[in-house]
Amino acid sequence: MAPRPASLDADSGRRGTETARETAPGSDHEAMRLRGIRGATTVDANTKEAILEAAIELLSAIIEANEIERDDVASAFFSTTPDLDAEFPAVAARQMGWSHVALMCAHEMDVPGSLPMCLRILLHVNTARKPGELQFVYLRGARALRPDLAGAED
Repeated sequence: MAPRPASLDADSGRRGTETARETAPGSDHEAMRLRGIRGATTVDANTKEAILEAAIELLSAIIEANEIERDDVASAFFSTTPDLDAEFPAVAARQMGWSHVALMCAHEMDVPGSLPMCLRILLHVNTARKPGELQFVYLRGARALRPDLAGAED
C-alpha cells in the first residue's frame, strides 16, 4: 500500500489545506474553502425541455440562495433517477454560460421506493462560508427528501 500523504494525517494541522485565495494574516476575510452544496428537484416529463427547465430552475435557485459567483464554482455533478434519460442535465449549465466549469452527469441507484423523476445537483464551490451557512435547495416533489431544509416557499 502506498504511504498516506502527510496532509491527510490528523496530526498534520492545517498543512495541505491552504488555498491560493487565502488572505494575509490579520485580514478581515476568511480563507476560501471548497464546499459542496446540494440540491434536488423533480422533473415533469422525460423530455429534453422538461429536464433542462428543471435543471436551470434548480441551478439558479442554488446560485441565488448562496450568492455564488460563476468563477467560484469548481465543478458540478448532476444526477438523475434512471427514468430521466432524454437529455444530460449539465447541458443547462452550458446554456447558462458555464463553459469553463467541470461538469459530470450520472444516474442515481435504482432503489425500490425512491423518489422517481428526480434530478440532483452537487456543486463544488470555493467559498469563505462555513458549512452551516450554506443553503441546500429542494424544489417541487424533492422537498420530501429533506423537509427540514426545503422551506415553505413555492
